[in-house]
Amino acid sequence: MTSPAMPDYKLLIDIGNTFLKWGLFRAAEGRAADNRLDSGHVLLEEIPALAAQFSKLQAPSQIVISNVAGTRERTTMIRVLEVWPDGPAPHWVIPQAQQCGVVNHYRNPAQLGSDRWAALIGARALLFARPVLVVVCGTATTIDYLAPNGEFKGGVILPGVGLMLRALHQHTAALPDAGGEYVEAPIQTVDAIASGCQHAQAGAIERLYRQHVAHDVLDQSVAGRRAKSIASMNAGQEFNRPRCIVGGHARRHETQDNRHS
Repeated sequence: MTSPAMPDYKLLIDIGNTFLKWGLFRAAEGRAADNRLDSGHVLLEEIPALAAQFSKLQAPSQIVISNVAGTRERTTMIRVLEVWPDGPAPHWVIPQAQQCGVVNHYRNPAQLGSDRWAALIGARALLFARPVLVVVCGTATTIDYLAPNGEFKGGVILPGVGLMLRALHQHTAALPDAGGEYVEAPIQTVDAIASGCQHAQAGAIERLYRQHVAHDVLDQSVAGRRAKSIASMNAGQEFNRPRCIVGGHARRHETQDNRHS
């Protein structure tokens, strides 16, 4: 049974390398954050279970999906969406050369990850004509520079905290795969590993921040599962925007509807 009180809404989905994140947003003007109705996340292997949850809702008016996880997850998601036989066909995000005020300077624009593209669009919508370092901390960490005129000037990709932790455990004889915590002066191995990996992340962000801050007064938009812990270590002004990617989906689809993309 569908919920009779549910307004017209958009379903926005970000399928990453480890998690699927989803959000329901009113089909209305305004910022995505102001129109959010509900949201959640599941591990990739748990995607089929979303069918039972979504079947309780009326069909959305629009479905927008970013997927960097591959064809298997794409196929699984398509099956989940069959709970709405009369629902709209999903729109799969493909990075463009220019969209929503953002200019993509990748040598092959379509090769840029759809999650990075959506995060850039989301940051542009949130901060408009301000230079920003767009950081997404997930399975991989991406650090991208967006100029005041909306030009994406390039960025870097490095292993995320989780990948660093697993690499140390898998490729050394004695380092444990156990939960440590960040501390200023670690005096046990698990904390030394956790602190070192977080320093590596923050150090990369700070290095790129210094590289660009010489030319601009720079903001930072930090998103992703590790955003809170990494942003707290950063130099400069932080903007912790955990829904930057999904917000970018909302913005780029609004603009496309208005034929401005």
